[in-house]
Amino acid sequence: MPSFDQYRLGEDRELLRVSSREDCAALALAMARQAQQSLWLFTHDLDPDLYNTPVFAEAARTIVGASHGGQIRILAWDVDRAARRGHRLLDLARRLGSRVQIRRTPRSFHHSFMIVDDLGVFDRRRAERFEATASFNDPGWAASLRRFFAEVWDQSGHTANAANLQL
Repeated sequence: MPSFDQYRLGEDRELLRVSSREDCAALALAMARQAQQSLWLFTHDLDPDLYNTPVFAEAARTIVGASHGGQIRILAWDVDRAARRGHRLLDLARRLGSRVQIRRTPRSFHHSFMIVDDLGVFDRRRAERFEATASFNDPGWAASLRRFFAEVWDQSGHTANAANLQL
């Protein structure tokens, strides 16, 4: 599995392209590990191959455990499936609900992305494929995706309460 640890959030503008499950997981993890303030995740089913690993969960825990009030927001269509199978991000939301918020999207989307500290973007235009484009420093791209995320967040009215999800 390749390492993307040489890239720095807020510094490296290079457009990265990956096309395997392993590369997607490594790239998303490298970006999440550098988050200081926020991680916004837009996904169909919490992408267990990418986001349900011990190392990703530890990166997420570090974001929300920071003394400066880090936040994770997750929009997902199929939260129940993730809950039935068990998912580390849902466990984190159960423990730290005020800092890890989850909402169900009003409909299913084929797009999946992650925004880190309003700078880094990990983008899978076709969520069913492990093909992604990313940048550790593209505030314009991040702002565009964040606007879309915020619109869907506002439409999602129903907050998925992690503590009450059926397991």
